[in-house]
Amino acid sequence: MRQIFHALPWIPPKEPREVAELFSQYGVPLTYKSGQLLKSRGENNKLFLITKGAAAYYIADRYKSHPSVLNLLIPGRSACDLSALTETKVNVTTRAIGPCEVLAMHPHLISKFMLEHSEFSLDYAKHVVFKQECSIEAMVANFTLEPAERLRRLLKVLLISYEKPIPPNSWIRIPLDLTNEQYGSVVNLTRVSVSRLFSDWTSKGLLKKSGRTVYVMSSLFDNMYDWVK
Repeated sequence: MRQIFHALPWIPPKEPREVAELFSQYGVPLTYKSGQLLKSRGENNKLFLITKGAAAYYIADRYKSHPSVLNLLIPGRSACDLSALTETKVNVTTRAIGPCEVLAMHPHLISKFMLEHSEFSLDYAKHVVFKQECSIEAMVANFTLEPAERLRRLLKVLLISYEKPIPPNSWIRIPLDLTNEQYGSVVNLTRVSVSRLFSDWTSKGLLKKSGRTVYVMSSLFDNMYDWVK
């Protein structure tokens, strides 16, 4: 499932315990509606921890009618932390995917904690590298893999990231409900292409849908390459 790095594509790793504790101590709870903006591109730094629902980093694509998703941000993942750490502005838009709850914290608190705790600084530097590897691994997957392979890998990454078991010969619910267009925005496919792949897997008894909720048969993930294994 990974071709170059150790980090999974599309969904960054969970924040370290110390970061989660900082958000719990200093964060202010906020709620966003589906599609609502958390941070616009080029806006001054903000810092969030996703606690419920999901958000995404969107990048503008002048060649497509809709923006592409750079990363999916699910519970336990922070949003806008890298730009906050470097005190830079980036051309990325952060929006809620469905209803989303977050803890919002002052953007300088993590860097202040790093200065006060040198051992944590080293661990957090490694964490930041893994987050960057996640983004690069996602781009590699979207550029090099066939459409069906990209989509089935995303489904497995969702299960792993939500820490859902994948027992053999079983139906498994994908824990994040996305539209076909949203799936396509993540893996660089059109809504129509995603619909065709889902229909093909449904005809083979590998997938079923109820509204936006997707269930997959564990055998959909058979023979999936992962250089780490």
